[in-house]
Amino acid sequence: MKKVFMTVVAVMAVSVSMVAAPKAEKNAEPTKYSIDFNSRSIARYLSMSNDQVADMERVHDNFSREMKKAEQADDANREKLTKKAVLRDISYMRVILSETQFNKYRTVLNATLHNRGLNF
Repeated sequence: MKKVFMTVVAVMAVSVSMVAAPKAEKNAEPTKYSIDFNSRSIARYLSMSNDQVADMERVHDNFSREMKKAEQADDANREKLTKKAVLRDISYMRVILSETQFNKYRTVLNATLHNRGLNF
């Protein structure tokens, strides 16, 4: 029970820290696609090795670039590009992380996307 509670607390803390990014201009839409997170916090939460952290940072850089492309796309392609970026990030992270780590990562990513209003 204690482990479940601590996991929920950690997920909520990571989610809140991701949402606490500074607001953009009056239009909140651009920040919706800016998925930034503290790699040290994620690495600590997932108990990642140094190699895993380096791989995760490369994957996240690519994910951030793809999300910026989705942000700049027209409305017709935005959802398709966003979904493609998320699925690619998930597939790469599945290779990098163990099953337990991946399940925790997926929970954090889903919470972050939900908090940003990006639901699939």
